[in-house]
Amino acid sequence: MYVLYKEKIYICNSKGNLRHNKKTPITGDLVEFEILNEEEKTGLILSIKERKNELYRPKIANINQVIIVTSLKEPNLNTLTLNKYLFFIETIKLEPVLLFTKTDLLTKTDENYKKALEYYKLGYKSIFISNINKVDIDFHTLEEVVKDKVSVFTGQTGAGKSTTLNNLIPNLFEKTQEISKSLNRGKHTTTKNELFIYKGGLIADSPGFSSFQIKEINPIDLAKKIKVFEKFVDKCKFYDCIHINTPNCEVINQYKNNKIPEFIYNDYVKIQMEIKNTLKRG
Repeated sequence: MYVLYKEKIYICNSKGNLRHNKKTPITGDLVEFEILNEEEKTGLILSIKERKNELYRPKIANINQVIIVTSLKEPNLNTLTLNKYLFFIETIKLEPVLLFTKTDLLTKTDENYKKALEYYKLGYKSIFISNINKVDIDFHTLEEVVKDKVSVFTGQTGAGKSTTLNNLIPNLFEKTQEISKSLNRGKHTTTKNELFIYKGGLIADSPGFSSFQIKEINPIDLAKKIKVFEKFVDKCKFYDCIHINTPNCEVINQYKNNKIPEFIYNDYVKIQMEIKNTLKRG
């Protein structure tokens, strides 16, 4: 385990009582530790501070925001995949930032994306970048968004997450491979969680959506806590309304009156059905 202290990194083990009590530090934890050897940069973790929040995939704590990286082309925009993770982030009360990549690949024939992207731009902090053209003004917006914050980058496979991180922090992965080799810790891969220092904040790289499990979403939390439904749920007749084929449901009324976008409601229904089927299988 690595501990960052005064811009230095220490290799640490946990104190015995933490292991005996099955308390294991995870990426992003704030800890109390003692330095064992300053020259060799080794230490001992004594205690773990209370976590203000926690993600399980990737396993990381004390996050300010989750940046969901989604490609517009190659692979094409997939709102179901995006909404699945967006809704999950909202149910656990974390701040989502939507980062759309590969804007340089869009053509005039991609007008079918327009309605979806307008919705996201109005409802969420949304950034559009081209990893080919780094001088894109929104790339500078991204730099400001991550400044002084703990950010988790995640996204669908092929969305350009690694390229984006490498553009933010040039030669990032080459550097981490060199560090890993010198410490005999193996090469860098995105199957593990790491924090990188950037502009006074910390950035976590993480696996893509292939590791995300829908069973981590509670059906009632999904129905009540996602942003698009939040202001309507108190007007539903039933407290545990999940807004699918339910009488006197205000969310369904709003959807039928075009106040909730059709693609959002349809994705929501698909996600609820996926949760239901997953729970049935146990």
